[in-house]
Amino acid sequence: MPVSHAQAGVSSLLEMLAGIADPRDPRGVRHPLLAVLGVAVVATLAGAANYRELGSTAADLPQRLLRLLGARWARSRLRLAAPSGATLRRVLIGLDADELDRAVGAWLREHAACDRQGWAIALDGKDLRGAWADDGRLVLFSAMTHRTGRCDAVVLGQIAVPEGTTETTQVRTLLDQADIAGALVTADAAHTCIETARYLVEDKQADYLLTIKGNRSSLHAAAIAVGRELVGAEPGHVLEERGHGRINRWTTWATDIDQSIGLPHGARLAVIRRDVADLAGQPISKEIALVATSRPGLTAAQISGHTRRHWGIENLQHRPRDTVWREDDQQAHHGNGPRVMATLRNLSLGLFAINGITKITETVQAIGRRPMRAVPLIT
Repeated sequence: MPVSHAQAGVSSLLEMLAGIADPRDPRGVRHPLLAVLGVAVVATLAGAANYRELGSTAADLPQRLLRLLGARWARSRLRLAAPSGATLRRVLIGLDADELDRAVGAWLREHAACDRQGWAIALDGKDLRGAWADDGRLVLFSAMTHRTGRCDAVVLGQIAVPEGTTETTQVRTLLDQADIAGALVTADAAHTCIETARYLVEDKQADYLLTIKGNRSSLHAAAIAVGRELVGAEPGHVLEERGHGRINRWTTWATDIDQSIGLPHGARLAVIRRDVADLAGQPISKEIALVATSRPGLTAAQISGHTRRHWGIENLQHRPRDTVWREDDQQAHHGNGPRVMATLRNLSLGLFAINGITKITETVQAIGRRPMRAVPLIT
């Protein structure tokens, strides 16, 4: 007999998935959309990286888990039936990727532990090297909260960058529907421009922390002039870390500025020097970054911390998607499939973050061996 949502014990996550518009013609639908998306989420948590693996994992899910996910009752087999790989592929390709991204981002924001006082958001893009949209290469541009002691690292939103444009032109599209008031938005030098600075402060009531490089020549020259004066003084913050056979030392100088530097609402400028040495103390490399922020009173230590956490988006989002789910190796390029699969990976990483799980690979492997381990994460 069919399993109702109440009988399935639908959680808020599954209710969110059940609210996504079904792209299929109602005639001939065999598997409820909730079951298809729920199975896709669990299979992704178990490490499934493509449609074939989603189908194989789905076929092995236990009856108790299928009941929770609202799977249909197969009368001929007298058991609950999981959607096949072909069904999963067809549905995921046809989904409205924008709707799914918005729903997942809103759900993660609602359930993530994130103190609005002092929260920060990183903007960054990722090129899906093996996946191509109908009009060319697929680049996904996302907003992700910084991981701190008071905030989980979750993706709040993600959009596809239209072919012929760049991430720089898509900041408004990405953030227009998001409530980021009070946040500090961090981004790399590509986003350091007058339009983005004004948009974040004036339209979104947020602050920015932007890297300054030579792509903005006049701003870069003005920042260098201020920076040269700074580095001759005592630094405001020094941090040294040892790991992976290296010694990393970050030295930060910061000072107040005004808008004459060429960036609207500019309040503070910092120079961050990263010195890398081997364990014997022999220098390996040196990098210098110039960053500007609209938030008055940020200390050198706070600016250094926010900047390093922005760089950490690679370790918290991009690298797990590539190493755990082999995202760059996937060749899916039909319809919205690549974007939807990326969203499922973002959701999985968000579920791990919300539940305090940092050993991603081990957890994915554990769920793969025993899928019922996914139940606490989705309920």
